[in-house]
Amino acid sequence: MCTPYENRVDGEIKRITSASLLIANLEKHRLSAAHRIASVESVSVIAKNLRRSSIYALRLVSREHIFGLADQAIVSAAGFLTTLLIARWSDSTQLGVYALGLSVLLSLLAFQDSFILQPYMIQRYNLEGTPAERAGASLTLSILFSAGSILALTVAALGFLALGGGPEIVVMTWAIAAIVPFALTRDFARRFAFAHFKTAQVLFLDLTAAIIQLSALGWLGASGRMSATSACAALGAACALPTAISLYYTRAEFTIRLPHVRVTLKQTWALGKWLLVGRITDQAKGYTTYWLAAAVGGAAVTGVFSACMSIVGFANPLMIGLFNIIMPKYVLAWKHGGGPRLWHETIRSTALIAALMTAFSLAVLLVGEDVMRFLYHGKDFEGHGQTLTVLALAISFGSLGTPAQIALATMERSRALMLNTAVQAVVTMVLVWILMMEWGLLGAAYGMLAGALIGCVGCWIPFYALVPKVGDPAPALRVLQEFEK
Repeated sequence: MCTPYENRVDGEIKRITSASLLIANLEKHRLSAAHRIASVESVSVIAKNLRRSSIYALRLVSREHIFGLADQAIVSAAGFLTTLLIARWSDSTQLGVYALGLSVLLSLLAFQDSFILQPYMIQRYNLEGTPAERAGASLTLSILFSAGSILALTVAALGFLALGGGPEIVVMTWAIAAIVPFALTRDFARRFAFAHFKTAQVLFLDLTAAIIQLSALGWLGASGRMSATSACAALGAACALPTAISLYYTRAEFTIRLPHVRVTLKQTWALGKWLLVGRITDQAKGYTTYWLAAAVGGAAVTGVFSACMSIVGFANPLMIGLFNIIMPKYVLAWKHGGGPRLWHETIRSTALIAALMTAFSLAVLLVGEDVMRFLYHGKDFEGHGQTLTVLALAISFGSLGTPAQIALATMERSRALMLNTAVQAVVTMVLVWILMMEWGLLGAAYGMLAGALIGCVGCWIPFYALVPKVGDPAPALRVLQEFEK
């Protein structure tokens, strides 16, 4: 039996314990409420920062950027649908022959861009004569380049015929020779309009060409006439009609004087030869990677590598659309504001590219493997999520070096660009070879990433050393601070 005193003590202890438990529960609820408030505040801060980042990114995007991206989307979609239609209404042989002919045509377009069009955009304020005379001289050089391309393709077709080449290859070579002047002139009209910020005109030109080409391909397929040659003819018609209309309405902007053409050719050659060598080196680097994959891992590994590159290649139309606008902006910045203005434009475009490529790399990290599994069936195409992520990072770092590269080209520092491209190509090929021997396809991806990093740094070091920085640095610093937030 407990005494009354002991009962009172037990009661007091129970009351104290209950009070302690109550206080502990209240403290627990208070901390829980505090954590919930902190979580809500964190979400609010994140949402606020995302909103500010979105507003800042929109401030970096201009009307020209939007039109340029829309135009490149149309061009890329037309090319993709063309491949699908040829595959749907013909066979793999015809598709392969068309792809070979298209590769030749794209190479000629790249050569014209490096040798004639980029020098025109960069030097159009420095060349002698009136703006119409400078434009007319560049158009004349484009026509001469077309004539040279026709001659080279004709000789190649005769050579294939004499050596007993396949009839499909011979016919396709003749077909490319027939349409090459229309394709080159269309590309000249596009780049000329981009140089003068007539992005709506470019959009109309490419939209019209896409409608004509896809309509012609649809008719060829429905009537059973689809082949590599007929598809090539449809491409030529799609280039010819809208280009003729565009040049007709802009004919007042061209004045052709042969003495001025000779002067322009001399000045264009001084810059264009280095840009052309850099372009050839860059293309060789890309093609060599596929050959290395075939030599080390065989055809199956090369196929998987091609599939991975097709996934990360979704970023290419986005970047090409931006780069079409960046160079004319840099030329104006260098002309009107010198080094400080060029610094400002370069930092702005780099910030925009960094934001876009960061989002793209995250998307590849999260859904890249699922997209590849959806597009490509088979066990060989599974389990390459890390490879896709590394390749996306390689594409991203390569894109981050492009603004500095374009800025150096704007200043006509093309030798530095050629040297950097050559070093990057050699380093990339060596690293891809070594790492692929050790780790397979993932090693090749890391080799490409290392090469892209070296190329990016190799662009920004000469940019920092060669671009004058005298002037007010506040605008560029403000852009960096906003992007850092």
